[in-house]
Amino acid sequence: MKLTFACVVLLYFTSLASAQDILIQALPQTVIYGENDLVIVCSISNPSLLSSVFFIQLLRNSSTTFETVVSVTTGQPATIQWKDSALQRRATAIGNLDSPSSAQLRLTIDKDSVLCPADFKMYMCKMSGLTTASDVVPKETSPITISYTAKPNVIEMPRVRILNENFDTPDRQFSVGTAIQLTCRGEVGSDASMTIRWCAQKVGEFTFTGLAQTPIYSESSLSGCLYTRSSTITYNLTNQDTFTQFLCESGDTGLCGTGSAIQHVNITLKPSTEGSGNTNPRTADDTSDAGIIAGGVIGGLAALILIILLVYFLVLRRKSDGESYRTKEDVPGYNGPANPEGPVYSVPVKDNPPHERQHRRKHPRDEEERRKYRGHENDGLDEDHTAKSEKEIDYQNHSYANRGMNDYGDDGDVAPREQPAFGSAV
Repeated sequence: MKLTFACVVLLYFTSLASAQDILIQALPQTVIYGENDLVIVCSISNPSLLSSVFFIQLLRNSSTTFETVVSVTTGQPATIQWKDSALQRRATAIGNLDSPSSAQLRLTIDKDSVLCPADFKMYMCKMSGLTTASDVVPKETSPITISYTAKPNVIEMPRVRILNENFDTPDRQFSVGTAIQLTCRGEVGSDASMTIRWCAQKVGEFTFTGLAQTPIYSESSLSGCLYTRSSTITYNLTNQDTFTQFLCESGDTGLCGTGSAIQHVNITLKPSTEGSGNTNPRTADDTSDAGIIAGGVIGGLAALILIILLVYFLVLRRKSDGESYRTKEDVPGYNGPANPEGPVYSVPVKDNPPHERQHRRKHPRDEEERRKYRGHENDGLDEDHTAKSEKEIDYQNHSYANRGMNDYGDDGDVAPREQPAFGSAV
């Protein structure tokens, strides 16, 4: 009886060791593509049932069977042997077989070197060791599939099209009542059922809110580890859409603007042509700037024309001046005394020679005018310079006469004469 019981216990422990001698793990269990390293570990689960380990292998599923990727074998130190040279260039492997408790094989692929979906396949581990009963035990694990998730990172700028038109438009300004279609295409993640969401923010609003319009989605297509699809909505512009920012996003966590892939497009209304209101605040500034520029140009042209006319008349007047005039004091040889009291009214003398002067015939009407304005005329301008004459020029507010100013010589020039003493009778 005792012998039979002992055999049953030994078979139980041998079966337990056979089932639990080796273990395979993926760290983490679900890899976030682009954010986590891909780590696969083969280790001994019940080292107390083994006395030694000969080797540990990591195998990966190929098209038809599992193939060894890398292994660690007994040695001093333990030796890493690569079977997949392509993976060796972008991954690392460490392992040891010093004791069953520390025996393991670890493969690590850096997050920037992970290939998706090539690296996310089925893996399994194999080992060979010696039990405490000196039995050789070859064991292998069941295959595991490395699970992963991938966040979308790329999404296109929304395209705009007027409803029922065949082509997209580059315009971003429309009239009230225009129905526009917005289309956004991009990555939605590693789940084919994921979609692209639309949100909007109008003037005066502080956050984006989801649109009530139901989008139209395209079929998902797999590209690498990520699915791609498009989303289209139809939106009718109202008076409240003076400046509306539309957002399309994927990989969101529930709230608008929390997606991992986001794009925006801004839509505004055209300025109203009725009334004095101006929908577009930039229009008034642009008009003001245009008026200032136009005013400056017109003012500059007017000033230039004025300067040209002024120069023209000055030059023309100078050319038209044929004679120059001098007073008696400017005539050479005149030594008449200056009148110390009151102003001296000198008669302009033409420089023309006497024989070139034309004598103007006096008209009776001229005599009458001189009589009417006695005391204000200047007969020296009408004097026949070839004859000597004496005339007094009476001034209403003076009690003296200046005869020397009206004496001429025989040749028509001014002839000085003796002046009476100041205060004496003439």
